[in-house]
Amino acid sequence: MGSSLSKLGLGCWRFGTDPYWGGQPHRDTVKTIQAALRTGITHFDTAQAYAAGRSEQVTGQQLKRVRDKVIIATKSPYRPPNAFQKALDTSLRRLCTDYIDIFYLHWPSPGKDFRPIMEILEQNRREGKIRWIGVSNFSVQDMIPLLEWGTVDYYQLGYSLLWRKGEQDIVPFCLSRNIHIITYSSLAQGVLTDKYIDSAGFSINDPRNSLVFLTDQFRKPLRSFLTALQKTAGQTGCTTAQLSLAWVMSRPWVSSVLTGAGNRLQIEETAKVLSLDVEAEILDKVTLLSDPLLEAVGNGVDNIFNHIPR
Repeated sequence: MGSSLSKLGLGCWRFGTDPYWGGQPHRDTVKTIQAALRTGITHFDTAQAYAAGRSEQVTGQQLKRVRDKVIIATKSPYRPPNAFQKALDTSLRRLCTDYIDIFYLHWPSPGKDFRPIMEILEQNRREGKIRWIGVSNFSVQDMIPLLEWGTVDYYQLGYSLLWRKGEQDIVPFCLSRNIHIITYSSLAQGVLTDKYIDSAGFSINDPRNSLVFLTDQFRKPLRSFLTALQKTAGQTGCTTAQLSLAWVMSRPWVSSVLTGAGNRLQIEETAKVLSLDVEAEILDKVTLLSDPLLEAVGNGVDNIFNHIPR
């Protein structure tokens, strides 16, 4: 178990047939994982809910031959204690492994007692079935009780140039307690790519249209921001996506940045960010471009999947 966490990780949400992303052909999934390994990515993140377990299954099948060289993370929502342990064991089988590197509690469940769940996770840690415990999408108030019952090692944070709300409370809280931060949706599910900028946006039935930063009140400042970001990226010789990821990676408190990919070419292009050397003044300029969006997009909204009524 000597593998280390790569600065860029592959998010495996779209593997299989997921109702959010639609279907991804198996051959594309396999080629994407293989390409990620070739680029030096060692961090792979999935969840029990992704494609009803199919994502865990295909991820585990493709990584079992390099198991000692990669970090595998998966997640579970709250379940009653007996069901929780059963689901954890199911994840181990799907992932073709006898240990999971990072096991996250996926979402908070208000009114549920997480103490027995944390006790189960700590017991699995002692037995060597998991290495680290994490939480995803929890508020500070949600996390405080967990720390009384166990150790939280990782926090998975939705974070990008378009969604920086976590800077206000989650990041300081985690830093004060030595909790490592991993970001997801750092390309804003495709919004921070040239493909989105150069098109009319997502199709009318695409569920991403309900993301908070795509609400009607935000579209005009978003378009201005994306145009300026694209121009800045062009001046540096990289893509908008690469510059967006480089900016997130430059945050000193970020341990790893997750990105999705629909095919081999996408992950190969994205992974070029690992060899980029973006000047500090460019990163500072990008921060200044993003700053005016913070209050507008984050006001009264807890996470990127909540949206203000249109």
